Amino acid sequence: MSHPVKIVTWNVNSARARLVRILDFLERHNPDVVCLQEIKATQETFPYSEIEEAGYQAFIHGQPSYNGVAILARGMVDEIRTGLDNEARVIAGSVHNLRIVNIYVPNGRRIGMPKHAYKLRWLDRLRKFLNAEREKHKEFILTGDFNIAFDDLDVAHPDSWRDSVLCDPAARKKLDTFMNQFALSDLLRKHAKGPGVYTWWDFRTRGFEWNDGVRIDHILATPKLSKLSRNSWVDVEERDLERPSDHAPVLTRLFLNA
Repeated sequence: MSHPVKIVTWNVNSARARLVRILDFLERHNPDVVCLQEIKATQETFPYSEIEEAGYQAFIHGQPSYNGVAILARGMVDEIRTGLDNEARVIAGSVHNLRIVNIYVPNGRRIGMPKHAYKLRWLDRLRKFLNAEREKHKEFILTGDFNIAFDDLDVAHPDSWRDSVLCDPAARKKLDTFMNQFALSDLLRKHAKGPGVYTWWDFRTRGFEWNDGVRIDHILATPKLSKLSRNSWVDVEERDLERPSDHAPVLTRLFLNA
């Protein structure tokens, strides 16, 4: 016997500012697990009660005004682990017999600048974090806002983004190292082949209006879990609703063994 599990990753750009959007999304899609990034909230300010009324438990690693990650689930999340640095960018937990690591990778600002160097060092620390995860959990999902596009297929206008930190060759190389070391599969690319699949559009340049998108939000899976995936897609319509995040949610459906 197997049962479907719907998993979502979504950079909401403030859980409180996007609360109506989150609640509407939960009602429309009825997901089992939702990984949020950039919640910009602490234990004291996160909207726990509203999330619970919608049928979900929320487990967060937050900080005031910036960053922050959360896992929303129907039921408890066990073996919660956070880490890497003083910024709230990683939370891992076990839900529905599934290990999930939810990350919010630093943007890096500009190639060659100190924040870019920090991003590359952070990715090295993330690899060590994942090594420790794999010692206990052979199979896992790695998901979140990576602030890295895999290649030019993930960028609507590659020439315009060539010098962006989102397309930085050094960060892409580190992501490739992750993929190879942990034998990860890109679930969205597995099921949604070809160009034109994007997850983020810049507010400042009216990127959504001009379809100037970039795919930087990913759901990656180890081999056995990848084989259990049935489909994966982007809820682009969410990005076009009132007061949206600049990111669209990415969804995937797995059929797990009971």
